[in-house]
Amino acid sequence: MMFRKIRMLIGIVVLFILVACSEGIASTSSEHHLIISHFLPGSHPIQTDVFQAIGNEMKEKSNGAISYDLYPANALGDAGSQYDMAVTGEVDIALSVHGYSPGRFPLVSILELPFFAESAAHGSEIMEHLYDEFPSIQNEHNDTIPLFLFTADPAQLVTKAEPIKSPEDVKGLRIRSPSPLANDILEVLGAVPVSMPMGDVYESMERGVIDGAMIPLEALYNYNLYEVANYITIGNFSTTPFFAVMNQDKYERLSESEKTIVQQATGIETAIKSGSVFDEDGKKGRKLAEDNGAQVYEVMGNNLAEWKEALDPIFDAWVNEMEKDGLPGGEIYQRALELKEELR
Repeated sequence: MMFRKIRMLIGIVVLFILVACSEGIASTSSEHHLIISHFLPGSHPIQTDVFQAIGNEMKEKSNGAISYDLYPANALGDAGSQYDMAVTGEVDIALSVHGYSPGRFPLVSILELPFFAESAAHGSEIMEHLYDEFPSIQNEHNDTIPLFLFTADPAQLVTKAEPIKSPEDVKGLRIRSPSPLANDILEVLGAVPVSMPMGDVYESMERGVIDGAMIPLEALYNYNLYEVANYITIGNFSTTPFFAVMNQDKYERLSESEKTIVQQATGIETAIKSGSVFDEDGKKGRKLAEDNGAQVYEVMGNNLAEWKEALDPIFDAWVNEMEKDGLPGGEIYQRALELKEELR
């Protein structure tokens, strides 16, 4: 009898402990847990400086109702699948490059044209203003909730064995291209564009599979490409636009106050901040390359006029292609030119 009473007492104590623990778990669990996915390395500042700051701000301001987990480096899907994963709800927030979904965001490619963005922060601000002003650009993202759009630092021409000082020097070279429009730019210059993920560029340049790459200077730092970059031509030949978008259903399940928290943690300021981290890493990448012996050529003056003349067909072709599809290419092009000067 004594043993039965002791066992009953122990059972009651254990039950109280389990109830207390379950209540503790319930009280600390979040109502909205966000799965955030992107293709960049986990050490990239987009994760450490941007997404972690966004997640922590949302968690703090919502008193823990919003929490998050980050999945970098294509852990949940490749770079070209990120947008669709946000559409279907496989992830709650996704970040990737517009150009990895060819044909899906034609108007966003305005920033990929040469000589528009002078820095990532500059390009990001132009991108956000164009999105706000043109419903046709908004429509390209209408199956998600865009949180912020931004750009990497401008793409330059980086080669291993052949210096590039003029458009003539590009002819015949096999150059890694980041997007379909970049393919057009390289083809106009007489190069052979080669599409490949950024993660494959180092080995391909090292082995001579490609002669060079059209890349932002931040890639010299974040992908160690400074080790194989012997020549760098700075001309702001293109800019890569990025998106950070949220699943619509997940967003609609938030309360109005929680939606406000999400909006305050993202938007144009976060876009500019995201661009700025690329600019900072671009400076680090250039310094590493120069310290490693790379020669840097700046496109300017008469040389710039030569490059602009060589690339002039690209601008008319872009406008004509957009207009042919019933899109306001000419209007967006002119506004982008204005914003380039206004936001400089």
